[in-house]
Amino acid sequence: MKKLLLIFLLINSTLLADNTEKILNEIKQLRIDMNKRFETVQHNMDKRFEQVDKRFETMQYNMDKRFEQADKKFDTVFTILYILMGLVFASPFIALYLRGKREAEDRKNFDTIKGILFTLRELAQDDEKIARSLRAANLL
Repeated sequence: MKKLLLIFLLINSTLLADNTEKILNEIKQLRIDMNKRFETVQHNMDKRFEQVDKRFETMQYNMDKRFEQADKKFDTVFTILYILMGLVFASPFIALYLRGKREAEDRKNFDTIKGILFTLRELAQDDEKIARSLRAANLL
């Protein structure tokens, strides 16, 4: 019985040795296959991340352009506001200047009319027709 058990163990151990080598070879092959699959998955992931990076860069470029356009619009609006504020604050001074200019022109015209009236009154002393005309206009 001991011999039988010993023979059984020897047969079993040789079978087990052959099986373990086969199993180890299969495990090695599975590792190689899994590494190849992981490499392809990693390669595909890298490609997708590159695509996402490119999309993000174009999106960021577009956003930068939009912000630049918004900045230009704000600059234009603020420039218009500054001009309007300047006009609001300068308008009293402009009005005073224009009123002074108009008053000077009115004084000049008034002096001219006074001179003409003085001349007509002098002429009216010698000419009765001019005197009647000035009396009709209440200028004499």
